[in-house]
Amino acid sequence: MTPARRGSRRSRRLPAGAQALAALAVLVALPAIEAAGQKRERPREEQPEDYPAGPNREDTFYFCTACHGFKIVAQQGMSRDRWNETLDVMVARHKMPDVQGAEREKMLDYLERAFPERRQPGGWKNPFAPD
Repeated sequence: MTPARRGSRRSRRLPAGAQALAALAVLVALPAIEAAGQKRERPREEQPEDYPAGPNREDTFYFCTACHGFKIVAQQGMSRDRWNETLDVMVARHKMPDVQGAEREKMLDYLERAFPERRQPGGWKNPFAPD
């Protein structure tokens, strides 16, 4: 090899520290690359049967899950009036279809029975009052 070729060859090499850093980056990335090729088990999808039984459960479940998971519904505990107000808010703010009449009453019946208003024992308590 001519000296000129050797010089150009050396200029293409990474310094020893950079080579070590590149090797470390590959070693760190390998588990992520391998994991990407593996299938992850998806969480089981929600089903109407996961929630309290009652008339109109399926219709209410499928109506609500068109936009969000039903777990968010099940976490609430509201009176019929509050459920009704919540539906109005979703119509106004989130463009939910405005269900009225018998269909809305059926949904409210299920929500009121399955996820009733939760009250604290002993009624309202002032958080600032001494114990």
